[in-house]
Amino acid sequence: MLTRYSYRIERPVLYNNVNTERLYGRYITPTDIAKIGGHRRILPGSILTTANRILPRAKIISPYASDATTVIVNNPWAFKPGDVLKVIGTPSSTPTAENAAVVNASAAAFGTVTAVSATDGPQTTTVTIASPAVGNIFTLTADGISFGFTATTTVPSDVATGLKTAFDAQKSQTSSWADIDATVAGAVITFTHRQNRAVFTVTSSVAQGTGGSTGTAVVAVTTPVGALTITASSSNGNQVIGTKIGTITDTPLCILTHEYYLTDDEGQDRGDAIAGYNMAAINTLALPYIDGHIVASMPRLSFIPIYTGG
Repeated sequence: MLTRYSYRIERPVLYNNVNTERLYGRYITPTDIAKIGGHRRILPGSILTTANRILPRAKIISPYASDATTVIVNNPWAFKPGDVLKVIGTPSSTPTAENAAVVNASAAAFGTVTAVSATDGPQTTTVTIASPAVGNIFTLTADGISFGFTATTTVPSDVATGLKTAFDAQKSQTSSWADIDATVAGAVITFTHRQNRAVFTVTSSVAQGTGGSTGTAVVAVTTPVGALTITASSSNGNQVIGTKIGTITDTPLCILTHEYYLTDDEGQDRGDAIAGYNMAAINTLALPYIDGHIVASMPRLSFIPIYTGG
C-alpha cells in the first residue's frame, strides 16, 4: 500500500490566463542546457532568448569569495562554457539599475564559465550560528518564507535548536518546505532537500534587538546540485547570497511556463520545440530568476506582484 506523506504546492508561472499570447516552435539545442544528474532540464519560469537558448542568468545562493573558481547558483542548467558573466544586480538593487547595467554595458565583470559541475543528489545547506547575545533576533528565509528565533542564552546551539523548532512548527504537509528537512548538530543547522536535482535558497539576517552585541548566522551550500566553474575576472570581488550574475548580450524573448527535459529516461539527448509566452500576467514567486532588464525587455508581460528589485 502506498502512503503519501506530503503534498507539494505548485507555483504556476501564469498568474492567470487572461489576455495571453504564445510563440510556438522555438527549438532548443540540447547541448545549450547543462547536463546535471544525467539530465538536461529547463526550469518553469525560464526566459527564452532570441538566440533560441535559455537566458544564462541566475542568483548566487552561497557566499562567493573573490577570485574563487567555483560559484554556486540557483539555475546552473542555463549556463555553458564560454558564457561571459557580469554582476547585474545585488539583493538591494532596483529594476532601473539592473536594466541600466545591461543596456549600458556597465555591469561589473565577474568571470567566464569554463565548466558546469553537478552531483546527482540532494542539495544540502548549512547555517552556522556564532556569538549570539541575549535578545538577538535570528531570521532565516527558505525559498521566500521566513521564520525566526530570539536568543534567550549566549549558547549558539540553543539558537540553532530554536530556529529548527521554528522551522518545524511552520512546516506542514502542504507547505513549500514539505520536501526540505532540517537537522541540528551543535551550532549548525543543516537543511536537506528530499528530491535529487531540486534547488532551494536560504538566507539569514540577525538583528541586535535588546542584545549588547550582534551574533552571526552564516549560510553555505555544502552540497550543491550544480555549480559553475569560472575563470574569475581581474576585477572580481566578494559576492553575497542573492547577487545576480549572467550574460548581458542575450535578448529576452518570452517566458516558459512549464518544465522541459531535453533528455530521455536514459539520459540521451533529444531536441525539443517549446512554447513560450510573450504576453501574459506572470507570477514572480514562481520564477527562478528575474531582473529589471527582463522586465523592461518584455513590456507585454505583467509581473505580479509588481517587481521592485531584490
